[in-house]
Amino acid sequence: MYPKEYINCDQEPIHICGEVQEYGFLIGTQNSKIVSYSQNVLELFSLGSDSVIGTDIHAFFKNYDIDVNWENYSSNENLAIQHIGFKNEEYTLSIHTNNEITFFEIEKVLPNHKINKEYAAVQNILRMSNDNNVWAVLLKEIQEIIDFDRVMIYQFLYDGSGEVIEELVKPDLDSYLHLHYPESDIPAQARELYLKNPVRITSHVSGKTFPIVGIIPKENIDLTYSVTRSSSPVHREYLKNAGVEASFSTSIIVNGKLWGLVACQNAKPKHLDIQSRLLVETLTRTSANTFSANRSLQTLEEYQRINLNNISLRQNLLSEESFKKGLENNIQDIRETCDADGMIIKINNEIITAGSVPNNSDIEKIIKWSIDNNQDFEENIFISDTFCKKIDTELENPETSCGIIISVLGNNTSDMLIWLRKEQGQKIKWAGKPEKRTVSEIKDGIEIIKFSPRKSFEVWKEYVKGTSLPWKIKEIESAKWITSVILKASHTKSSQIQDLNSKLKELNQELDTFSYTISHDLNTPLTVIKLNAQMLQRTSQVNDNSKKFIDAIINQVDSMSDMIKNVLELSKIKKSEIELKRVEVDSLINKLAEESKISFNSPHTEIIIEDTPEVLGNQTMVYQVFVNIIGNAVKYSSKSEKPQVKIVGEVYEDDVTYRISDNGIGIKKEDSNKMFKIFSRMSNAKDFHGNGVGLSIVHHLMDKMGGKISYESESGKGTTFILKFQKPNYDFSIS
Repeated sequence: MYPKEYINCDQEPIHICGEVQEYGFLIGTQNSKIVSYSQNVLELFSLGSDSVIGTDIHAFFKNYDIDVNWENYSSNENLAIQHIGFKNEEYTLSIHTNNEITFFEIEKVLPNHKINKEYAAVQNILRMSNDNNVWAVLLKEIQEIIDFDRVMIYQFLYDGSGEVIEELVKPDLDSYLHLHYPESDIPAQARELYLKNPVRITSHVSGKTFPIVGIIPKENIDLTYSVTRSSSPVHREYLKNAGVEASFSTSIIVNGKLWGLVACQNAKPKHLDIQSRLLVETLTRTSANTFSANRSLQTLEEYQRINLNNISLRQNLLSEESFKKGLENNIQDIRETCDADGMIIKINNEIITAGSVPNNSDIEKIIKWSIDNNQDFEENIFISDTFCKKIDTELENPETSCGIIISVLGNNTSDMLIWLRKEQGQKIKWAGKPEKRTVSEIKDGIEIIKFSPRKSFEVWKEYVKGTSLPWKIKEIESAKWITSVILKASHTKSSQIQDLNSKLKELNQELDTFSYTISHDLNTPLTVIKLNAQMLQRTSQVNDNSKKFIDAIINQVDSMSDMIKNVLELSKIKKSEIELKRVEVDSLINKLAEESKISFNSPHTEIIIEDTPEVLGNQTMVYQVFVNIIGNAVKYSSKSEKPQVKIVGEVYEDDVTYRISDNGIGIKKEDSNKMFKIFSRMSNAKDFHGNGVGLSIVHHLMDKMGGKISYESESGKGTTFILKFQKPNYDFSIS
C-alpha cells in the first residue's frame, strides 16, 4: 500500500502548465536575454537548440529582419501587440511582462474579411440591445465573426456553478439552453484566471502541444497572461468527452466581478487569430458595459424606492405611541421589501409575525439558534437559502424557513429581525450527472489520486429540496437598511422616552411635594371648620333643619380629611424605604373582616375565610392592603340580597396568592382602565361612599413590596381581587 495524495481540479496549476499550443510560439527573456522558449520556435526559425538561450532578443529579431517597434513597448505595459512580417507571411507579435520575465508570443494572422465590420458590430450592440436581449444580440454578432457550431452565454451562479442562459446553435445539434454545470467544471483558480486574462482559446483539443524549455524552472514560468498557453490536460479531456475539438471563451466582467463567459465550441479543430479574439473581447466588453449600465439604472431606481419606503417606515415608527405597535402596523411592508414569504420580529421579549411563518416551537428554535450563533454573524447579519439543512436542531416545519435573513438589532441583545422564504422545490437540468471520477498513478512512492472529468454529458435531472430561492443583493441590502432604520427610530424613541421620564420624574417630585404641602396646610382650616360646626350643633338655637345642614358639613369635612390622609399616605409610600419580613396575616384578616362589617353597617354579610398563609412584606403595608381590599369587598356587596365575601390564600412555587371575592356590584368593562388610577371611581359606584384613592394606594403598596394586584369581574355579579405576594423564605431589604 502506498500513501495517498488527492489532487482535485481546483488544485491544478493551470497557469504554469509549461507548454504552448501548436498555433503559437513563445520566447521568454530576462534583461533582454532569452532564457526560455517553446520547442516549436526552433522549427519556425530553423535553429538548433544550442543557438537560442542567452541570445539578445533585439539582435535575434534583427537577424531575421523582423521590424519590432520597441518604442511602443514598455515593461510596465500589460500587453503590446503589433504586426510583423516574416518569411513572406504576416504574424502578430504580443509582448507582456510577468514575474520579471518578458514574454514574446508569435502567431500567424489568418485571412478574415469579417474583421472590417467591428464598428458596425459595436453600433448594433449599443443601438439594438436592451435589458432583455443584450446577450442574444451579442451572440449573433459573435457568430458572424467566428462561425462556431455553438456559442453560449454562461452565467455563474451564487454557489460557483453555472447555467447557459442564451445560446445560438447550428441545426441538428442538441440545445444546452438552461442546462446547469457544477462548480468543478470551472473551478476557483480557473475563474480567477478569467478575471486576469479574459480570452482563452484551444484551437485543437487533440492537437500537438510544445513544451517550454530553457534555464528557468517550469514552476517559475507564469503563463497567466499568455495568449498561446496550452489548456490543462484535465480540461482537454473534458472537451474531448463533450465531443469538442475547438473551444473559445471570453470573460463577461460586470462591476469588476466575473459575471459569466461567452463560451464557444466547435466539433472540428478551428483557430481564431488574435484579431478575431480581440474583436470578440471588445464586443463582449461593450455588451457587459451595456448590461451593467441598464442594471445600475434599475438598481438605482429600486434603491430610490426602497429609500423612500425606509423614510416612510421611520416616520411611521416614530408617530406611534408604542414602538411595538409601530412595528406591528408596518411588518407587512418590512416583509415585502425583501420579497420574503414570512417575517418574525423579536423586540423587548415579544414576538411579532407576518406572512407564512413556522409554528411557535420552530420560531423559538430559530431564535435560540440565532442567539447562540450570532457571535459568528458578519456585521450582525446571517444569510442562507439552505437554513433548514444548516440548523443543528430539527424543525417541525422546515419547508417554511429554508431561506433566511437574520439581522440582530445591535450587540449584546436578543432582539432581531428574521425574513423567511419557503422551500423552492425545483428540477435542475444538469449537463451530465455532476459526479467526479478518479484516476491514480504511482509517483515517487506515493499514489497520486486525481479527479477526472465526467464522460457523459447526457441531460441529468435533479430535484432539489431543502433550498429556497437565493436572496438577491438588493434584498440583502434592504434588510441591512431596514435594520438601520429601526435602530435609529428605536434610539430616537428611547431618547424621547428618557426625556419624558426625566420630565415626569421632576413633575412627580413636584406633585409629591405639592400634595404633601397642600394636604398639610388644608388640615388646619378643616379642623377649624369641623370644630365650629360641632359647636353650632350643640347650641339650643339650632333647629332640626339646620342640624341636617351642619351634619352634612361635618360629613364632608370628614371625607375631605380621609382624602388628605390617603394622599399623604400615597406620598409616603413612594418615598419610603421598607424592610420585607414574614408577616402572619391570619388574625389580621379575621379582625379586619369583623371591623369591616361594622364600618360599612353590613352585619349580615357572610365572610368565608379559608387558608391564610403568611406572606413576605411590610407589616404596616400588608395591613393597608387588606383593610382596603376586604373593606371594598364588604362595602360593594353590602346591598346584595345575600352579601358574601370569600378570602382564600394559596402557596405556589413562586408566590403566595390571595383571592378576595364578593358578590357585589362588579366592574363594568368600560371602567377597566380606571381601576388603579387615583381619584377614579367606577360608574356604577355612585351609591357608595368613597374618594377613588384606596385601590391606587394598594397598587403602589403591592408594587413596593415586589407583588402584584389584578382582578376578575363581571358587572352585577361581583369581583375577585388577586393579590400576589412574594413567598417568605428569607429576609432582605429593598427600596
